[in-house]
Amino acid sequence: MRSMVLAALLGWGTLAVAAPAGPVPGMQETADPAADLVHNFGLGDNLEQMAVTAARMTHAYGEFDPAEVEAEIHRLAPGYRAQWDANLAAAYTAHLPAEALRSLARQGSASPYFASLQQQRAAVGEDMRVSSSSILKALVAEALGHLVR
Repeated sequence: MRSMVLAALLGWGTLAVAAPAGPVPGMQETADPAADLVHNFGLGDNLEQMAVTAARMTHAYGEFDPAEVEAEIHRLAPGYRAQWDANLAAAYTAHLPAEALRSLARQGSASPYFASLQQQRAAVGEDMRVSSSSILKALVAEALGHLVR
């Protein structure tokens, strides 16, 4: 499982930290601009995609109907999403000042800080890989474990 997750995360910088294009319905503005950025632009929406990619790299994946694996990951992902989003917000906080995060959370790609965000994608992606690979491992293991029964 460890090598599977490592392989899935090699492309983390492009998958896990997508650029905000347009806000999702229900924009929030709280005291945590990084959490607002993640929420307002659905930046954590790739959890399921990343988990499915990781699952495909396991030896066990071939034993199951791919649609069942995806359905089980989809069913379980909400239980992991809050921590995934929190880790993503922490990664952005580590690399961008609050003023930039606030602007990005409100304006997305129209923010004057958008270029700074783009410059930090690799660093944010690496932080996510370090802080969140355990989330992917747990989600995939739980999903595949449920299908064995």
